This record gives sequence, structure tokens and C-alpha cells, in this order.
Amino acid sequence: MKRTKREWMPLYSYLDRNAITAHLTGMASRGWMLERLGGWSWRYRRTEPKKLRFAVTFFPAASQFDAAPSEGLETYRDYCAAAGWHLAAEAAQVQVFYTEDADAVPIETDPAVELESIRQSAKKGVIGSYWALLILAVFQLAFQFHQIWTDPVDTLSSSAQLSAVLGWVPLLLLSGAELIRYYRWRRSAAAAAEAGLPLPNLKSIRWLGILMLVWANANVLWMLGSYWHAKRMFLMMAGTVLFMSLLVLLANAAKSAMKRLKAPRWVNFAATVGIITALTIAGTTALGAWLLSGSGWLETQPPAETYEYRGMTWRVYHDPIPLRIEDLAETDYDRWSTQAQVDSTFLLTHEVYTQLPRMDALEQPELRYELIKVRQGVLYDLCKNDFVAWVEQHNDSLPAEFREEYRLIDAPAWGAGEVYQRYSAGEAVNQFLVCWPDCIAEIKLEGDWVVTDEMASAAVKALHPGD
Repeated sequence: MKRTKREWMPLYSYLDRNAITAHLTGMASRGWMLERLGGWSWRYRRTEPKKLRFAVTFFPAASQFDAAPSEGLETYRDYCAAAGWHLAAEAAQVQVFYTEDADAVPIETDPAVELESIRQSAKKGVIGSYWALLILAVFQLAFQFHQIWTDPVDTLSSSAQLSAVLGWVPLLLLSGAELIRYYRWRRSAAAAAEAGLPLPNLKSIRWLGILMLVWANANVLWMLGSYWHAKRMFLMMAGTVLFMSLLVLLANAAKSAMKRLKAPRWVNFAATVGIITALTIAGTTALGAWLLSGSGWLETQPPAETYEYRGMTWRVYHDPIPLRIEDLAETDYDRWSTQAQVDSTFLLTHEVYTQLPRMDALEQPELRYELIKVRQGVLYDLCKNDFVAWVEQHNDSLPAEFREEYRLIDAPAWGAGEVYQRYSAGEAVNQFLVCWPDCIAEIKLEGDWVVTDEMASAAVKALHPGD
């Protein structure tokens, strides 16, 4: 027969005291006595079925970093024991007592004193954590929305960046909802205490916490799944998730070890924070050094070949690309490096293509172009303006005659609603922004090009074959 059992109890409000005590009474009547409170689960031990009463109280001076009860907490527990109440389990400031005496005097008899204990405990515990989480979530979302506003194409096409937005939203909602509920409860509790009435309960909304938890985990899985085709990037993302999980496990293990060693509260706190800080710095430093090493390990596709030129190693790619220089003009050169990079989310797809000669043939032309396929029409103008703003970003610091800009031109051969051409210091250059109804293309032709209608038609055929 099992001697212990665990019950999954995520995000249970300890101010929902009537529900908690009724639940524990029912468990005790079935022969399960509460033994330990955890953030995600409660542990019970097998006992004789008994009819017990339970009480949930708060002791502000307690801490999760205490190795043993402080003198004040020992005195408080002795006082409760003298009244017939015995400790069942505790979690920092939360103390759960039980009694077999149906007529035992309640532990808390003064609502005003009880409310102050709850207020101080909540401030040090869950409410302080919710405030920290809310501030962090607001900061992170503000940063992410700033990124969307200033660099919408790269941000909205990146699963990693978009998942950062979607990942912080549930945390913002959860922390905001819990803080609003707590402060509304505290006003009601203050009114009850002033009238000398028992404090009301704060009903748990576990469904919201579970929903947010499912959302957050689904977001992580979506992010990992989006990199499944790029094995190396997938491994890095998965490694990051595992590293963060390991960090939490090690921090909790360190805290438990300090408790077993009877370390003072401040030593336990310093050691736990120190371990988290040291591991975070070490992990970030190692990742940064790895990325700066230029190993190319994170490339979504390794080069097809490499070559040496003037003492340096250069990479050559043979990725298929929709539009090639050979489609636009005749050439005898055939040692091109063609590279494709595609990022896609449910909002838009960003495709970047290049066709470049080797370093020993720089007289050959170059072709660079980007395609934006907008799946949500509301983002179309935002993406188009991103390209325009990128060209004009330094104009405020330049004299008028040296400024860069996109000018609307009449070019029906592109078959687009709008076609812009880049002008640099008043001179037209071979860079075009072509705006089809569902797609935006920026095309750069570097070299001695004279763009003709035939070339524009060939580009349309390759890049937007529907026209």
C-alpha cells in the first residue's frame, strides 16, 4: 500500500482558506494527512482516517530560506499547540495547523491583527513576486513592441522574437489579474476587520493559472517546432530551455542543501542568488564566446564549399533561389554563391536571397533581394514603411543634396500597384521597392546594370508569378 501521495495543486490561493481547510478535512477523513506544501504539489502521508479541523494562518517573519523555525515562530507554534492546534505543514509564511478538538478556540481571533499578518506576509511573498513579474513583463513587452514598431519585418517573421511576445503575455495577464484580485480582497477585508467580522476568502482561480501555464508551454513548443528544419538552431533553442530548467533545479537544490546544513537565512539567500548569478554569467559568456568564434555552427545550412583568398577562408553556397542574374542578363560567369534565408510565422514570411561572385571576380554583378509575404493585411503598410525608413534613416544628419530616399515611379512592367526607386544624392540607383497587393519585394542590382522592361518582367515572373 502506498504510504505517501502527491496532489497537483498549482496556483492555489492560500487566502482561499475555507476551500483549503475543507479539502484537507476531506483528505484526512480518507486517511491522508498533509505533510508538505509545494508550489505545484502537496504531499500527504497515509494515516488512520480521522475527523480533523484545519486552519491556515500567516506568520510574516518566516522565510523560505530559514533552516529552522525562528524563535518567534517557535513561540507562535507553541501557543497554537497549547490551544490544541498542531502544525501539519508550512511554506514560508503560510502555516497549516490541525486539531482533533471540534471545540478548539480558533487560532486567529482578532480580524485586524490577522489582516495585518496577511498583508505583511503577502508583501514579502506572493504579492511581491507578482509585482516583480508584472514589472518585468511590462518592460519586456514594451521592448518587444518597440522592436515590432522599429523593425517589423525581422521581428514579425522570427519565431523566436514573436514567441517572446506571446510568452510574456500570459505572465502579464496572470500577475495583473492576481494583483487586482488581491487589492480588491484587501479592501473588503479591511472593511470586515473594522466591523469586527471574520475576514472574507479570496477564491482561487486555478483555471486561469492552468490556462496560462498551457499557453506558455505551447508557446515554447511552437518556437522549438519552428526551428525543427534548422537542426542546429533547434538544438541551441532546446539547450537554452534545458539550461533555464537546470538553473531553477540547481537553485532549489542549493536552497534545500543550505537548509540541511542549518545555514543562517542570509547565507542561504546569498548562496542561492550567487549560484543563479554565476551560472547565468557563465552560460551567457560561454554562448557569446562560441558565437564570436566564427565556427559557423549556428548556420541553418552549412556552405557547399569554401575557398582561400588573400589569407582568408570564404564560404560558397549553392542554395536554390527564385530569381538569378542569368534570368536578367547574359553572363559567362558560373562560379556564383547563392544563398537563401527564409523566416516565417503565421503573420508573414521574410525571404532573403543573394547571388554573389567570388572575391577574385568582384567586377561581376551582384543581386540581392528580399520578399515579404504578408498574411495579415493590417501589417502591409508597416512592413512597406520599414523598407522606406531604413533607406531614409540617416537623412536628418545629411545635407539635402546627399539624402537617400525612395521615390514613386511609373513602371508598369513590374505589374505592381506601387513601384519605388531609390535615389542617392539625387541620382537614381538600381534598387527598387515593388509593392504587389500581397507581397513586397526589395531588389538591389549592383554593377553596370541598365534595368529594362524585359528585366522587370523577368523578375516579376520569378518573384510574383501570379501577375
